[in-house]
Amino acid sequence: MSPEMTDSLIEKKLKTLSAISGLHQRIGAHLDLEEVGGILVDTLSNITNCEACAILLIEGDKVSILAERGFIGSFGSINLSTDMPAIRQIIETKKPIFSNDLEKDDALAGCVPAGCRAKSLLCVPVLINNEVKGILHLDSFEKNAFDEEDLNFVQLLAKETAIAIERSLLYEEIKNLSVTDTLTNLFNRRKMEEDLRNELERSKRYARPLSILMIDIDHFKNFNDYHGHQKGDDVLRKLASLLKANLRAIDRVYRYGGEEFFVMLPEVDKEGALACAERLRRKAEQEPFEGEKESQPSGKITLSIGVATYPFDGDTLDKLLEAADSALYRAKALGRNRVCLY
Repeated sequence: MSPEMTDSLIEKKLKTLSAISGLHQRIGAHLDLEEVGGILVDTLSNITNCEACAILLIEGDKVSILAERGFIGSFGSINLSTDMPAIRQIIETKKPIFSNDLEKDDALAGCVPAGCRAKSLLCVPVLINNEVKGILHLDSFEKNAFDEEDLNFVQLLAKETAIAIERSLLYEEIKNLSVTDTLTNLFNRRKMEEDLRNELERSKRYARPLSILMIDIDHFKNFNDYHGHQKGDDVLRKLASLLKANLRAIDRVYRYGGEEFFVMLPEVDKEGALACAERLRRKAEQEPFEGEKESQPSGKITLSIGVATYPFDGDTLDKLLEAADSALYRAKALGRNRVCLY
């Protein structure tokens, strides 16, 4: 080995050690997985000779991209799955894929998609509890782009990634528990207020309408007194599913408290909100609920719904909630099982 090569290798080792040391501090300051992913791909790009890199996450048979750098277009346009030969090989062997000449590497035949221009490939599994939960992917258009030092570095980075993923997933789980109603699995009032505040800001910025629905189950105390709280909980869970099933993907439904639900309808005006509320009211009235005939005055589980719309009924969180609550109170005062606009 020439003195020049020795100096280059020492320099690379020092750069690698420095990167790993700095990485502890950088990712230690972040719990959000996307932010951690961005830091990791930046580090991969800076230390190795890769032209493109990505961090893949594996959950069951689903493969998603946490972060990427350097790809022409978007790596996300590729339909990734655990059935892809390279991914399947890594999951089954729990070992890296390392090649500096993909065209001549018979062992990787079928692992490289048709049309791929990469000549060098380095893929390292991210192991959590001895199970492949992710892959660090690096490639290059040049042959012999990676060496053993790169492999060692990426394997070290895979361990850091595993720790970061575990920590971030635990953080997300705790975070979700704090904003999720455990009975219905809907977001709770705390999360609703946070989301409504953000959605109001967006509506103001783009001059778009925003409608909200305040929903109350009619005579729910009758049902609980007659059948007990366990049966009442069954009704709440079933209604939560019914509401979610009859809303758009961008609409959001929350457990407001007790027998009250809250629905947020971004970019929906008063007329559209009225139509949506009426549809939900009819769906609930038509849905059979065990025990409703014995306990409910009308023989049915029904809903009263109050509707309010930004900017006409309020331009702040408090004013909009007061307007929807006032409309709900009016719906109940007029006989229940109806929708009222503010």
